Amino acid sequence: MSLLRPSLIVPFLAVSSVFAADFQKDIQPILERNCYECHSEKTGKKKGGFVFDDLKTFKMDIADNDVAQIRPGKPSESHFLEVIVNDGKNHMPPNENLSGAEIKKITEWISEGASFDKDAPKMAAVAVKKSLPPIMSWTSTEGKTIKAGFVRLEGDNVVLKLPANGKEATVALTRLSEASQKLARDCAAP
Repeated sequence: MSLLRPSLIVPFLAVSSVFAADFQKDIQPILERNCYECHSEKTGKKKGGFVFDDLKTFKMDIADNDVAQIRPGKPSESHFLEVIVNDGKNHMPPNENLSGAEIKKITEWISEGASFDKDAPKMAAVAVKKSLPPIMSWTSTEGKTIKAGFVRLEGDNVVLKLPANGKEATVALTRLSEASQKLARDCAAP
C-alpha cells in the first residue's frame, strides 16, 4: 500500500507553451509560501545550504548531473521534487503537504527545463503513457515495508532507488509480496 496520495502522481505529458510554468508567476509564490521560512536570504536561514529567494544561489542546485537537486527535464530524478512528494523523514515542507496543483506546476517547471526566464526555450517533455511517483512503498514477503523509487526490472529482480542515499538496490521479485511484485511489473510496463 503506497503512502503517497494519489493526487501527487502527476503525469508527464508533452507540454506546450500554453501550459508552460513561469518561475516568477507560478513557482516563486509556492516557494515563498512554503519554503522561505527556512530557505531564504530574507529570513537569514539557509537550512541544508538551500536558498530559494537568491536566484544566483538557487541556480547552483539546478544541473543535469547526479549531485544536482533539480535535474532540468527530469523531474523523476530531481531530489527537490522527491522530498516534496515523499512521506519520509526528509519530507518538505515539514509537517505540511503541497497541493496536487502546486506539485504539478513544479513538475511542469522541472520538465520544461527549470529556467527562471519565462522566455527561455522550453525542453520538450517526452510524452509517456504513465508516470511514476519518485517514492513508493514496497512490501516483502515477511510484511516489512520500505520506501524506494522504481528504477527498472532486470530479469527476476527489481532495481529500486533508496531515497536516503540515492543508491540503487537490487531485490529478487520472489522476496516481495504479491502486490509489490505486481507493482514492479506495472512500473516496468510501457
